[in-house]
Amino acid sequence: MQARKLGLGLALAVLALAAPGALLAQEAPAAPAEPAAPVAGGLAFSGKTEMVEGPALQVVFGERAVFHLDDKGEPALDLAEKGPLAVAHPVGSVTESFQPPGAGKLAIALDGSPQKKASYLKVWNGLDHPVLFRAGVLAYEGGALKPVTVRVCAVPAGGTNIQTWPAPIAAVVTANFTAAKDAKACQ
Repeated sequence: MQARKLGLGLALAVLALAAPGALLAQEAPAAPAEPAAPVAGGLAFSGKTEMVEGPALQVVFGERAVFHLDDKGEPALDLAEKGPLAVAHPVGSVTESFQPPGAGKLAIALDGSPQKKASYLKVWNGLDHPVLFRAGVLAYEGGALKPVTVRVCAVPAGGTNIQTWPAPIAAVVTANFTAAKDAKACQ
């Protein structure tokens, strides 16, 4: 139940449109501990890519979620898979194995490296229109995980978008997927 509380708390922060927070940590992300890592406020983090209350999709460090939007426009998880993002590592050190998710599907992956001192979120859009969403992250700050709402930009139709944060991120929670008027919109 503790992990669900965190998912709900982070999903509510995403849905509430809170202002973006500053992420100041400089160390590279590490894979979250199982079964639960401490989170500011006494909550716990499950360390799984899964649907959480909201409804929202949680993607953990080192994984990718492939999903579709249901008839209400809410994410529905199809597949969780492990793997690196080439962009999150020094050039030539990692081969990315992820392929586009296919027509009608979206995918989100989270990765990072000590060499780049950053976390990277890559979003694939297999829809025929740009898509915008809300996002929150679990950032490592002061030895604990802290939920923070972040600014993200639209993903173009049939394309990708990469977001970068100079902080170790354990997970990202996404919700409120909508068609964007253009691929340059941000929120």
